[in-house]
Amino acid sequence: QEKPTVTMRLSCLLTALAVFVLQVDGQMEMNMSSVEDITRKVVQIPVMNRTAPQAIRPLATMPPLAKQAAFAEWKGPPRDCSDAPDKNIFHTCLMNREMDQMTRARLRRQAQLLSRAGGGTGAAGASPSSPRVAATAARRQVMLRRRLQNQSRAPSTAPPPTTQPPINLDDIRIDGAPNWQQPVPVPPFARGQMAYHPYDCMTLQCVCPFFQGAMRNGTCYLQQGNGQPLLMAYRKEYRMMSDNERNRWHNALNTLKRNGVYDQLSRQHLEVGVGSGAHSGPGFLTWHREYLKRFELALRMVDPGVAIPYWDSVMDNYLPDPRDSIMFTNMFAGETDGWGNVVQGPFAYWPTLEGRGTILRNLGQEGQLFTEAQINNVVAQNDIEYVAAYTAPLDSCPFPNNYGAIEYIHSNIHLWIGGDMKPPSTSANEPIFFMHHSFVDYMWELWRQLKQPRWFREQAYAPDIGTCANPLHFSYSNMRPFPYLQNRDGLSNSYTDQMYRYAPRPTCNMQTPTCGSPYLFCDTRGYPHCVAKVRMNGDCRGYEGFNACYMGRCWFGRCMPGPAQFRFARKARTAIDNGNVTVTPAPSLPLTTASRVSVKPYRRVANPPQKMAAPLFVDCYNRHPCCDSWSDNGMCGDEPEWMSQYCQASCEVCVPGYKKGDECADRHLSCSAFRKVGMCLGASSSFMQENCRASCGWCTQRKIDVCFENGEVIKIPAEKHVVNSIRYSFDKEAERKQAALEQAVRRRARRGTGNRHD
Repeated sequence: QEKPTVTMRLSCLLTALAVFVLQVDGQMEMNMSSVEDITRKVVQIPVMNRTAPQAIRPLATMPPLAKQAAFAEWKGPPRDCSDAPDKNIFHTCLMNREMDQMTRARLRRQAQLLSRAGGGTGAAGASPSSPRVAATAARRQVMLRRRLQNQSRAPSTAPPPTTQPPINLDDIRIDGAPNWQQPVPVPPFARGQMAYHPYDCMTLQCVCPFFQGAMRNGTCYLQQGNGQPLLMAYRKEYRMMSDNERNRWHNALNTLKRNGVYDQLSRQHLEVGVGSGAHSGPGFLTWHREYLKRFELALRMVDPGVAIPYWDSVMDNYLPDPRDSIMFTNMFAGETDGWGNVVQGPFAYWPTLEGRGTILRNLGQEGQLFTEAQINNVVAQNDIEYVAAYTAPLDSCPFPNNYGAIEYIHSNIHLWIGGDMKPPSTSANEPIFFMHHSFVDYMWELWRQLKQPRWFREQAYAPDIGTCANPLHFSYSNMRPFPYLQNRDGLSNSYTDQMYRYAPRPTCNMQTPTCGSPYLFCDTRGYPHCVAKVRMNGDCRGYEGFNACYMGRCWFGRCMPGPAQFRFARKARTAIDNGNVTVTPAPSLPLTTASRVSVKPYRRVANPPQKMAAPLFVDCYNRHPCCDSWSDNGMCGDEPEWMSQYCQASCEVCVPGYKKGDECADRHLSCSAFRKVGMCLGASSSFMQENCRASCGWCTQRKIDVCFENGEVIKIPAEKHVVNSIRYSFDKEAERKQAALEQAVRRRARRGTGNRHD
C-alpha cells in the first residue's frame, strides 16, 4: 500500500473534523456530500480516491460507529455517467467512455503484437512516427539556428497603408483584419519555422514558399494578386463577415470539396475518433487546434485572404426557436428538405465520405446550443485540469467528473445539429463543424489570455494519470496522425502569434444599440446583447418591437414582410470618422409609427475566380536515392512496409508532382532553404540526394553509382523495430499506402517487370 501523502493526510483530518461536528449536532448519519464540500472549500484540491481504505485509516480519533459509517459511505464519484446533469450530457459521457475503452483496448492489442514480433516498443502513447522527415529535436534546433543565421536581410519598402472608409454604425463589417494585427516574432528554435509539408508550418515565413511568395523585409509578398502581402488569418463571427468575405469562404470550401482536399482532411477526423488523443481527454483542445490550423492553411492555398469564421451559437440560442435563425438560410449554412438533406445553399448536394449524396442535418431534436452561463463557467476556471479536462476517468482517478468542461458542453451543439454532425466519425462532413470548433478554440484562447501568463501557456497541461485518461492523451504522446507532433505542442503561442487571431464577439450597449451587422440585432432588455436575426416567416415571439427579422418585422410573433418597428425611441449615436467625433441624432419613433430605417437588402457578391492561389502540394516523394533501384529489383513486394513509406513514388503508391526522368532538378519547393540549414549532410542527406540534387551540387554523381556495390544493389536500411512499428500500426494512412503498393506490385507482375533491373 502506498504511504499517505501530505495532501491525503490533510484531506482526512478535515474529514474527521466534519464528522466530529456532525456528531456534536446529533446527526449520526453522515452526509458525505457535506464532508466533500467542506474539504473542497478549505483545501481547494480534488477529492482523493475514496475507494482506498488507507485514505480513512489515519482517522484514529473517530468513534467506532462513525468510522463504520465512513467506510460504508466513502465511495468515489460514479463513473457510469449516472450523475450527469441532463440526458444530453449523459449520452455524451457514455460516448466518451466508449471511445476511451476502445482506445485502451487497441493500445493493449498493439502492445501484444509488438511484443510477439520482438521489435518496436509497446509503450503506451508511443505510437510509431510517420516517416516523413528523419530529424530529432536536437537536430531540429541546429537546423533552425543555422537558418536564422543565414536569413536574408535585403531591404525593402513596405506598401503604404490603405485608408479605411468612414464607419457605418449599422454595418461596421469590413474585409480583412484591423491594421494593428501584426505577427509576433517567434522565439529562436521554435518549431514550424521550416517544414517539409505546408501543414507543418507555424510561421508565415515558413508557408511563404508554398504560396509562391517571396520574403522582403520580414513580410511574405505573393506573386499573384499584385504582390499583396500574406497576412495572418483573422477569424470573425460568421455573421460579422462582409458579404465578400463570406462568399470567398464558401467558394474556398467548394474548391477544396471538388479537388478532394476537404474529404482528405475530413477523413483524418474520422480515423482518429478512436485510437488518438482527439477525444475523451485533455488532448481534445490541442488536437483540434492543430487540425483547424491545417484545414485553414488548405483553404488559404485556394484564397490567401480566407479565414475560418467562428459560429457563436449563443446568439442563436436566445431565439424562441433557433432553427429559424438567419444562420440556417441559403446565405449562410443552407436549408434542408423535409428529410434533413441539405439541398439549398453553398453546401447543397455535398457528397459525404459514407457515400450519401447530401449532408444530413436534424436540427433541434436533441442537445442545445451554447449559453452565456456555460462560457462564463469556463472562463471562471483557474486550473487547466478543469478546462482541458478528463472526460472519461476511471474509478481510481483522483479528479471528480467535470460536466462543465469544454469537451462536454461542445458536444451539445453536435447533438443539436444532428445528422452527420452528431457522431465524431462523420461530423467533419458538415462545414458547420469547422465553424463550431473555431468558436471552441476561441473559448480556450480567451481562457488562456485571461488566466495564464504568456510563459505558462506553453507549459500547463493536465497531469499524465493513467486512471484519468488513456495514454494517448498524455502530454508527450504523439499527436496522431500529425508527424513529429506531441499533444503538448498544441499549447504553443505561435498559433495566435503567427498564424491566426480572433475578432471579438459581437457586442452592443444602450448608447449604440446595434451589433454592426445586418444579420444581428441588439436586445437592450437587461444586459444588452447581440442576437441572431430571424428568417422570414420564422418564430420571433418576445421580440416584437425589435429589429429582429431580416428584411421584415416581427408581427404577432412571426416575421412578416415590411419595415421594422421599434418599441422605444432610438437614442443618438456617436459616429467616429477619422478621429473626429460627430453626434448624429436619431428620429423619435412613437410606438405606432413604423421606422423608416430598414435593413439593406442582401446583395450577392460575385464569386472570385476558381483558380488556386498556390499549387496543391503533392506529398509523393522518395526518401532515398536508391528507391528506383530497389523498386526495379522487386523490393516493393519483398519489403512492403518499409518501401510503402520511404519509396512511395518508385513503388507507384502515389503519383508524384515532378518529372521522375530529370535527376538534377530540385523536386521540393524548400530545397534552397533546406540547403542553407545544412540538410545536404547528416541524417537528412538521403532525402536531399533524391529530391534536392541541384541545390546540394550532386548533379555530377549518378544515383546508380551510389546504389550498387560489386554489381549488387545495396541492402535496404530497414531496421526491425521500424518495420514492426509500421506493420502493427493502427494508422489508416499506413494501411492505405500498403494497399496501394500491393496493387502496384500486381500491376507490375502482369507487365512482367517485377524483378528486372534495367
